[in-house]
Amino acid sequence: MKYLVFFPLFVFLLLTSGCSGPRSSIQANGAIVWSNGVVEKVRVSPSNQHLVFLYNSFTSSQVVVYSQIIGASTAGCEYYVNEPKPEVRLTICREGEVELLTSGVVMNVGQLTVYADH
Repeated sequence: MKYLVFFPLFVFLLLTSGCSGPRSSIQANGAIVWSNGVVEKVRVSPSNQHLVFLYNSFTSSQVVVYSQIIGASTAGCEYYVNEPKPEVRLTICREGEVELLTSGVVMNVGQLTVYADH
């Protein structure tokens, strides 16, 4: 009988501690809307040299950084490499068109919008 009293308390503590997982100080200042409808928030550095994505799960957060490939940019597009997985790359062109490539194969396309800083 005493287990019936403690079970709701246990569930409450489990749910509240799971929801208070790690918080990040990374603030998105843009978003990519992919062709499949998924929207990913992103932090674009002021110099455009880094793109930082933050993926939150129930128990943790994962940060993925894409760095600009210096010397590879053209007048129309900039190229970025995924730091943990160099075979994954992003191409971002002047009007915000984005291509996600894995080993040179286009995996997804989308549109980047960077919000104005206030």
